[in-house]
Amino acid sequence: MLKKRIKIILVLIYVLMLAAPGCGSDTQQAATPADFYRGKTINLVVSHSAGSYTDLVSRVLASYLERDTGANVIVTNRLGAGGLEGINYVYRSETDGLTLGVITQGKLVPNKIMSEPAAIYDIEDFSYIMNIGACLYSFIVSPNGPYQSVADLQAGSELIIGGASLSGPITLGGMTVVELLGLDAKVVTGLNSIADQALAANRGETVGWVGTIRSALSYLDSGMSEPMFVLASERDPLVPHVPAITELIDIQDDDMALVHLWETGLASTVVFLAPPGVPEDRLAFLRGLAAEWAQDEEFREEIDSVTGFDVPTYVTGETVAETMSDLAVTLDDFRDKFAEMIAKYRA
Repeated sequence: MLKKRIKIILVLIYVLMLAAPGCGSDTQQAATPADFYRGKTINLVVSHSAGSYTDLVSRVLASYLERDTGANVIVTNRLGAGGLEGINYVYRSETDGLTLGVITQGKLVPNKIMSEPAAIYDIEDFSYIMNIGACLYSFIVSPNGPYQSVADLQAGSELIIGGASLSGPITLGGMTVVELLGLDAKVVTGLNSIADQALAANRGETVGWVGTIRSALSYLDSGMSEPMFVLASERDPLVPHVPAITELIDIQDDDMALVHLWETGLASTVVFLAPPGVPEDRLAFLRGLAAEWAQDEEFREEIDSVTGFDVPTYVTGETVAETMSDLAVTLDDFRDKFAEMIAKYRA
């Protein structure tokens, strides 16, 4: 009788073990990423202010994330320190894949080129999901000003070009223009909005500034500003009538590498990413969704509607990660160059 009871008890224990989570043949496999996200809350951190271009793109991403993951997506704007607060926040977040970020490459990369001490991240470490668009930088002037060509700029003296924060792309772009064109010019910082830049150029306080067509679109449409050239080796599809800088001057060797940096690593691209160390299956799941969205006509139309023009490029998955890893290797090559330009051209 005792042996029979022991046998019954052992059988019951075995049955209970099979019924327990993770023990039976049907439950031994871990939950799929789709199962993991369903019903959870995703915090989508945006490194720009509400209503900005990057924020509007993030709202489209949030709606598709909710639809395709079954999660509740909360958009959180963290724009302190020029967006650095948001970038750092994502980098330090839990690696479970429930904190994601939408930032711009034009903020992500310059901080590391300039060895910004508050930038705690390494760009090659993020878990990259998708890049949306690639807005190039142009040199923008007043159509009523005395400087309407490269020749006019090169003939001028003691010129002032508009800049914003010292380590931001507007200031570094202005210094790059001075360097490539060999101008007698300085770059003044502190003009932190496009309105400030456009007004300063129209008042003759500066000869112009470096910015994206997207950011200056309203001023271009109103006739208050116009691009002189694109800081790239090819024309910008958004303004195909505007020449690339390489069409106007002969650029060689190290200077050409600087131009390539502006059309790749420093282009104003929206980057959708996750913290370092997100489980591979969850990262692959998110990348798979992004790849589907990039081919989805409805998604592309929604992105175009919030940007005001066609977004020509979508890059997803491993391709983004490889590009950023390759870029990280080159940053040291440009760090001394930009430090030298700041010393020479800062007003």
